[in-house]
Amino acid sequence: MLTMRTRRIENEWLLLEALQRLNPGRIHPTRAGERVSLEVDGFSALRYAPVAHQSMGEAVTSRHRLRIDFPRYYPTMPIEVYLDAPVFHPNVNPDNGFVCLWTRHRVQTTLEQTIAQLQRVLAWAMLNLDAGHVVQPEALDWYRRPGIRDRLPLPFTPMTPVQSHAWDFGHRPARRRLS
Repeated sequence: MLTMRTRRIENEWLLLEALQRLNPGRIHPTRAGERVSLEVDGFSALRYAPVAHQSMGEAVTSRHRLRIDFPRYYPTMPIEVYLDAPVFHPNVNPDNGFVCLWTRHRVQTTLEQTIAQLQRVLAWAMLNLDAGHVVQPEALDWYRRPGIRDRLPLPFTPMTPVQSHAWDFGHRPARRRLS
């Protein structure tokens, strides 16, 4: 008998395969049990903080290897994303590559939405400046320097969505009754 968690992970894998078909050459998933590894291309991120007069281009990387973990209590708990090579960003742990993606988690959040959020976070299009979510304070200090915000976000091309609402960050999900 499959648990809700197992069924949900199976559905996430199918969604990821559909995302891969719609974005050839940009996303390469590998699965080992309940753990997913991804190679993604086109996810602009800073490897280090460029100095004020330096071009951002020299510091930008767009190809990443990710590890996606489904916590024990998924989908009640959010998907966890780790970068193999951490990047310079207030919401990316420089020691283990953990990316803090969510201020609030919703059970309906899909892996596709997680990937969309990740792309925006890495490009500095989204930041969570709450103290509990800042794991690289020096990145936040850099971001607050004069003229830096004018150079961000980094350019990126969003992936072609499987579910168009997954990429609409202004969209508020409908509330569901749980009883």
